[in-house]
Amino acid sequence: PAASLVAAQERLATIHALATAHPDKFALALTAADAAPIAAAGKRVVYISMENAYPLTGRPDQLQAFYDQGLRMISLVHFANNELADSATDPNGPRWHGLSPEGRRMVAQANRLGIVVDASHASDEVFDQLIAYSATPIILSHSGPRDVYDHPRNVSDERLRRLAASGGVIQVNALGAYLKALPETPERTAALTALRERFGPASNRTPEQNAAYLEALRALNREHPAAQADFEDFIAHLLHALAVVGPRHVGIGADWDGGGGVTGMNDVAALPRITERLLAEGYSEDDIAAVWSGNALRVLAQAEAHAAIGAPASRR
Repeated sequence: PAASLVAAQERLATIHALATAHPDKFALALTAADAAPIAAAGKRVVYISMENAYPLTGRPDQLQAFYDQGLRMISLVHFANNELADSATDPNGPRWHGLSPEGRRMVAQANRLGIVVDASHASDEVFDQLIAYSATPIILSHSGPRDVYDHPRNVSDERLRRLAASGGVIQVNALGAYLKALPETPERTAALTALRERFGPASNRTPEQNAAYLEALRALNREHPAAQADFEDFIAHLLHALAVVGPRHVGIGADWDGGGGVTGMNDVAALPRITERLLAEGYSEDDIAAVWSGNALRVLAQAEAHAAIGAPASRR
């Protein structure tokens, strides 16, 4: 994964450059305690995470290197199985039946460093093993309840309860394909197939090829727009998760760059609608503050505490 490591390093450098170039607007946060003073100063809080640890495969030193540059959350896998873990959506089925030996070592290293482990996109077996093996609570950074929409990317109520019992958090996804079944036109399907054949798998693309792919995908979406879920579909997932595990174990993980906009909530300007709806549903301001940031910050603080003392942090 040499090319993917270069791409990850370039993205990391871009984030640092953005914060450095606009110190009046952004500030990099390295601990859970950093968020409040940055927000109080009127700046955007920037935490760095990595979706899919594939770029670090076979390079155990790189997790430390990325941590030193601000990485505070990491997921092991994305759409397909890799050398670390099984994906929820690999068409070939499980490769490891959970974590690989290298994946377990990476989880242990993340725990030692104080990096939160993210189970979104991982298979059910990976989820189960992370609950068992991670010394600190895990997070689902952008997932949904399977009992609302039966999709392998979503999580059953039984697993949600185990997540909460271990101190973890589910941040509810707004990507329409995981909210409900969406019809696909033959024209769009054919165009997507041709696009993927043209560019090949993401893991084999150079950064330039990936940029070209994304531009071509945007053009395809303009010509053959995908069906969208709507705000009420998202709210159904959010309210279900809240009913199952309560407001101290739920967050918002919209997945915007993955296409997480829904009709009625297509960009950040519409996010206050979530707060308005939760108030109307009877949730308190303290509950809503926990959903928007407090729960994720608690999980990060527990990861920090474990790293600081070298012993299991409280998981509740």
